[in-house]
Amino acid sequence: MKRLMCFVFLLVLVISASGSAVHAQVSVEPIAVALPVAEKKILYTGSKSEIDASHKDMGYVTIRYLQATSKKLKIKITRLKSDGSEETSYIYDLSNKPKKETYSMSQGNGRYQIKVLENIEGDRYAVVQNQNIDITLKSKYDPFLAPIQYINYTSTSKAVVKAKALVKDRKTEYDKLRVIYRYIVTNYVYDYNKADKVVKGQLNGYVPALDTIYNSKKGICFDYSSLLAAMLRSVGIPTKLVMGYVAPNNAYHAWNEVYIKDKGWIKINSQIYFDGKNYSRMDSTFAAANKSGKQTAFIGNGKNYAPVYQY
Repeated sequence: MKRLMCFVFLLVLVISASGSAVHAQVSVEPIAVALPVAEKKILYTGSKSEIDASHKDMGYVTIRYLQATSKKLKIKITRLKSDGSEETSYIYDLSNKPKKETYSMSQGNGRYQIKVLENIEGDRYAVVQNQNIDITLKSKYDPFLAPIQYINYTSTSKAVVKAKALVKDRKTEYDKLRVIYRYIVTNYVYDYNKADKVVKGQLNGYVPALDTIYNSKKGICFDYSSLLAAMLRSVGIPTKLVMGYVAPNNAYHAWNEVYIKDKGWIKINSQIYFDGKNYSRMDSTFAAANKSGKQTAFIGNGKNYAPVYQY
């Protein structure tokens, strides 16, 4: 996965991270959230790995390596065109322990090719399993409702428990979105130390650990976007984690898109939160770090954002 360079963009905009971390105690209790299940009803087993597609109609598969290994492992998921050629490919890491991980089929209906790759040496990988899977979704929003590798949570995750408490008295999905968004942008600060490690290549393969982010109340754009997606998905609101490039220096960045039934997809140029002085757009990283209103002016109609991947 490309290094998330959003902190460079923050510096370009001369935005300063401010605000104090809030460490409120939240009791952990089970919550009814949509969680991925590997039922082995549709199971593809290779010599070294297995792909469980039992819930492919909900937009996800679970994959695991059968035996622990010291080798690096990757997953390549590609939706195929009608002529068999490849569209955009999504590359993920896979645990080198026999541990199931969940990956989404986020590009809609169609035929997907899933490859499990094992490192040979350097940047060279061998294909150890290659499986084509036809996907017909129950709902086009399902891929954006369940936990996946990049948005990994359970019913007892602290952020999930907090989300339930925040929306308890909210009647509409839009109100739930606004209260969760406001919670994140007012209580979390940008982690410049982590961003520095990313740009130095010290965090290759980084995946957000949501309980750690929740406890520390800080993160980079990947963390903000994963946290917002987890909290909203856990209360039944379809949410995308989007990655792509942001002008003016083509910084690699992460943000969100959220589906509200009576409004459609709320994208980067949507006004979502008013702090009494400035409107905030659909980018929780910049909203949290920006107290001057420059973020809203910069995002404008979204032309400075070029999405590449959606999860």
